Amino acid sequence: MRLPARTPGYAVRLLAGFVPLSALLFATVSGKQPPAPTTPTVGPATPGARGHVAKTQNPLPAPNPIPGEKYDDADLGPELSLGDCIAIALERQPSLKAVKHSTEATERGYKALTNFGTASTLLAPDLEVRKQQAKRGLMATSAEYQKLHNEVVQDVTRLFFTAIYALQQQQVAENVVARLDQLVELAKIILKTEKDPAKLEGFNYLKLRMMENGLIEAKKLYLTAKVGRQKALAGLREVMSVDARTFPFRIKDTALPLMAQNKPVTKDFVVGLALERRPELVLAAAGVDAFRLEVYAQGRIPFKRAVPTLASGADIKAKEIPAPIRTATEYRPGAIIPEMPTQLVGSKYDRVCRAMAFAQRAEAVYEKARNLVIAEAEGTYFDFDLASERLTLAKQQFELSKDIQKRASDAEPTTKQKDQLLQSEVIAAKAQSDYLQAVHEYLLALAALERVTAGGIAPEFPGR
Repeated sequence: MRLPARTPGYAVRLLAGFVPLSALLFATVSGKQPPAPTTPTVGPATPGARGHVAKTQNPLPAPNPIPGEKYDDADLGPELSLGDCIAIALERQPSLKAVKHSTEATERGYKALTNFGTASTLLAPDLEVRKQQAKRGLMATSAEYQKLHNEVVQDVTRLFFTAIYALQQQQVAENVVARLDQLVELAKIILKTEKDPAKLEGFNYLKLRMMENGLIEAKKLYLTAKVGRQKALAGLREVMSVDARTFPFRIKDTALPLMAQNKPVTKDFVVGLALERRPELVLAAAGVDAFRLEVYAQGRIPFKRAVPTLASGADIKAKEIPAPIRTATEYRPGAIIPEMPTQLVGSKYDRVCRAMAFAQRAEAVYEKARNLVIAEAEGTYFDFDLASERLTLAKQQFELSKDIQKRASDAEPTTKQKDQLLQSEVIAAKAQSDYLQAVHEYLLALAALERVTAGGIAPEFPGR
């Protein structure tokens, strides 16, 4: 029977590029935040790309605020930038704290194994192999921390810009409401004072009712934007693990930034960075190594009929495994769960054969994880490319709407067709809203690219 090689060809460099476990342990004891971990490297490193720099101007001109209008967080707490919010989230997020405690437990287990001397191998012939498996466990916990770190950064970025986006949509909506309300009142006055149908130029009570209906629709959009901002702020507070009652704060930025792309971003470039830097592949590769070592561990014990495995000291199924989705409108493939019983029963030959089968399953887990990383990287790039194209078109449409609005405004003193003026205002407002949405989607696509490439693409968002 041929045993597998100790280290697969795609095995990762142990603990390369991760936060030192001692630093995490020190942070747990002292309460201080450890330095942000660097991304893991699988295979030869490829230089990352900054690629995107924020411009200073806002997507839309500053709106004219309605007198007396105040937003829900206008006078509460200090102003926080995107970088401030990310730093607080990385320090306080319970999920990260849980991983740190798991890391401490794994490190203590490894130290316990290293305390056994050479003489202990007489009683436990598989001890040296268990030590090597414990090293893979250290690497896996570091990779898990890095994975969660990347996700927290993206979550904060997403919710931070979503709150700003909702605020700007709220400002656009309230200004539209004020303008449409003015036009409706003027139309009412015209219909009330002008008795000559010829001078009304076809304007009538039916068109007035349609104008009033448009005003109600604008008010509904305003309420939607207002609630959207409140929900985004609630989500941001959850990621930052702060309470609005004990730690109120304000978002420093009041407008979405326009990002200038300085370097080309291609699909192959995104996929290459993802394959080289994603911690999920480190987790899967560490599993392959640990499962292959289990074959050697079982082979070291010849006479026992029941031998504990690596699963007896850790729950190898505890990692988050996304479930597949197959509906009429959405498809998402799922990962494979590794398998290993807490003990293997039988003769040495039988136990080794079973361990080899589980090790081969672990290789399939790695292969599936690699395929999922490629698929996600490609999908994220396509989303980014679509967001870029839509942003270009939305900007052109926004410029056209401004011209329409100006021409309608110039004709306002001489026309009684206030419904036409209202229609031009609605067109302009919709173009503004679509432009804001395009900018928002572009920023979220950039944040997704940063996570998918594990920081290989790092947009220079303002305030970070």
